[in-house]
Amino acid sequence: CFSKKALEILDRIGSGEAMRDAGLSWSRGRVFQRENELYSFDLLPEAGHKMPAFINLQQFVLEKELVDRALSTANLDLRWKNRVIGIENGDKRATLTIETPDGPYTLTADRVIACDGARSPLRGMLGLDFPGEIFEEQFLIADVRMRGEYPTERWFWFDPPFHPGGSALLHRQPEDVWRIDLQLPATANAEEEKKPENVRPRIERMLGHANFELEWVSIYKFRCLRLAAFIHHRVIFAGDAAHQVSPFGARGANSGLQDGENLAWKLAAIHHGEAPETLLATYGLERGEAA
Repeated sequence: CFSKKALEILDRIGSGEAMRDAGLSWSRGRVFQRENELYSFDLLPEAGHKMPAFINLQQFVLEKELVDRALSTANLDLRWKNRVIGIENGDKRATLTIETPDGPYTLTADRVIACDGARSPLRGMLGLDFPGEIFEEQFLIADVRMRGEYPTERWFWFDPPFHPGGSALLHRQPEDVWRIDLQLPATANAEEEKKPENVRPRIERMLGHANFELEWVSIYKFRCLRLAAFIHHRVIFAGDAAHQVSPFGARGANSGLQDGENLAWKLAAIHHGEAPETLLATYGLERGEAA
């Protein structure tokens, strides 16, 4: 799920309309307890906005669009199969040691933005703690391909008849793919639960039929973790490298995009002499509060 704010950010680099048109737009959600609807909500009840409240779109579609935009940008160098294996983080410069199939090399930069994900090797190289809470509950996530009559809405159940004692989530995606999320007991065996012969009966109970194909299945636990500070000398952390949040409400990718937007204009203003270096401190403050 990509939010209106994220789409507006993408629109400023020329990718918003393509993503809007590729995704499925939605604004309405419904919440159930057992078979009863508790409430519904509309995240964008008024007309006339360029971007919808949310689109549902597979992440690889956005990634390809961003790669294509990067390749068309003259002052951006995109390097594949480059892995940072060491860093010297000085007061005025950072020097990276980078491993490639053709051998290692070093790169010195004024600043390094660490967007290297939840397991962040750079965070580890700097010896930074990543405190927070790891939740015990497990969730089965499955993409199924089928013809369905459900509307393009977010449906969430507490303790539904087809999955008693847990929660369930249903989202429609493009090309007749549906995302299903089922809460599992903390003691469930993840490898067993991912097997098709165990997944299919759960989905069949939910949908009331077996006319679907499994596209993808995974198990996850969610974490709420964040660095105490996002800026460490010349290294600045963003996205999952800086903070991990619950995936519910689609806060992960969207907050990462907003990190990038917040940081980019501030670095540009400093680089062009339009703002003092102290402006950068507001990135850590604002995006830390957001996380």
